[in-house]
Amino acid sequence: MNLPQRLLAASSFALLLALPQGALGDELLEYGEYLSSQCSTCHRLDAFEGGIPPLGHLPKDYFIIAMREYKSGRRDNPAMVSVANALTDEEITALATYYAAQRQQ
Repeated sequence: MNLPQRLLAASSFALLLALPQGALGDELLEYGEYLSSQCSTCHRLDAFEGGIPPLGHLPKDYFIIAMREYKSGRRDNPAMVSVANALTDEEITALATYYAAQRQQ
């Protein structure tokens, strides 16, 4: 995501925080879906492909913990460390919300 897209995404997320709680969940889901286009370059929702795990089956808390571990360096995968370091906590939460919702479908 380039700088103008990141600024737009960040400002959009800030606006989401002002919404009622139910709307916030819907907006997080939509924002996570938008962000997931970056993930789907490598990851599929429902099947392993070339050793890369699917994301649609992951519980929300597990996804957040995994991304934090990539950011901290506890998990060692250069591609994922780079991706995780580029994401804000809000973006990670939105992605986790989206992928957890896919698990329930």
